[in-house]
Amino acid sequence: MNDDVKERMRTEWDARANENARYYIADRESEGIAFDLSGCRDAYRILEELHPHLAPDMALLEIGCGIGRMLRFFSVIFREVHGFDVAPGMVEQGRAFCARYGNVELHLGDGATLAPLEDASIDVAVSHAVFQHVPDLGVIESYVKEAHRVLKPGGVFKFLVKTERWTHQGEEHDTWHGVEVTQDDVQRWVAEHGWELLNAYTADEPTTAWVVVRKPGG
Repeated sequence: MNDDVKERMRTEWDARANENARYYIADRESEGIAFDLSGCRDAYRILEELHPHLAPDMALLEIGCGIGRMLRFFSVIFREVHGFDVAPGMVEQGRAFCARYGNVELHLGDGATLAPLEDASIDVAVSHAVFQHVPDLGVIESYVKEAHRVLKPGGVFKFLVKTERWTHQGEEHDTWHGVEVTQDDVQRWVAEHGWELLNAYTADEPTTAWVVVRKPGG
């Protein structure tokens, strides 16, 4: 894993946060109440298939939370909600955006791990439209490994990956046009990091796919 990549992620996403955080989080729904409603819709879509694994007394983690577009809705459902983001501007704005939700805590991440979360302290983890902007496969794998560490036995992790190059991107991956993740990559992560694969399927867009894994036990 390249430390330069982590620093570039922090710097460039912080610039986007300070320019117009809502636009870079939800470009087509960044104005007014549409932004809030999009968070409600996406939170529901992410959790809908996970309901057999969920309960109100659980702790949820979102990797790449931005300013907390979905965290506020997660907070209504779960006892404890944690959001991680690599950009200081996103976290600062998110703490203000979620200030009246007392069970939400935002963390400024280091770009690859979930420190300072303790081992086996989280019940469910999610990541939506985040890994598709990561230019280094090692960074994504680090988060997959870290999610396994912080989840309790029986906990589930649902995350979105980019499966094909976007037609408008150049030859190089950057902090907007992230790296592609293959089925072989997912299978290797499952085997090497001790996951049970529950589901992997095509998402609404043809260039992305959802992956759902479970930490054995529980």
